[in-house]
Amino acid sequence: MIALRKSLTAFLKTIHPRAYFQEAPSTAVFPYLVFDFQLYPDGEGFELCTLSVDGWSKNPDTTELENLMTSVKTLDKTTVTNPEMAIIFYLENMLPLIDDDKTIKRRQYNFSGKLFRKG
Repeated sequence: MIALRKSLTAFLKTIHPRAYFQEAPSTAVFPYLVFDFQLYPDGEGFELCTLSVDGWSKNPDTTELENLMTSVKTLDKTTVTNPEMAIIFYLENMLPLIDDDKTIKRRQYNFSGKLFRKG
């Protein structure tokens, strides 16, 4: 999981410099991305992966956030690799989320993927 997390962090930071795993620091400047993933062995020697990428903004105009999430969408049909594995992601859905803090605007893109371990 560490190798996948590092590869996803590196990929998402090419989209936006403020991309965080699971939780943004309290000092994070808006807008930013937060991602999380789960791995599920498929019984055939591979792993299925679900990836969620949340975009967060405090701008009342969501144009900036929508443009950021359009960049996240480039992960669709993209293969992420490192020396230990390769994984290809497919966009599953795009959700507008309502935050308890009404000043925060959020979007979530969910991907599914198949992970192939090398060696």
